[in-house]
Amino acid sequence: MKTIKSSEIASYVFCPVSWWIGRTKGIEITEVMNEGERYHNLVSENQIRARFLYVCIVIVLFIIATLIMYKFLI
Repeated sequence: MKTIKSSEIASYVFCPVSWWIGRTKGIEITEVMNEGERYHNLVSENQIRARFLYVCIVIVLFIIATLIMYKFLI
């Protein structure tokens, strides 16, 4: 992993595409890199479903906890 310099941050803020091209210039794109890109695309596509599932789980756990507390209080 390469360290990012503070001057690169300013370059990235100005134009992320230009920063990326400058950072990867001369690097050969391999099949593993393409596979990683496909994986990240799959994760980003499923992010909305995962967030919805997380919210549902939190609501169900809250209801269960409320019912357990209600049972012990009565």
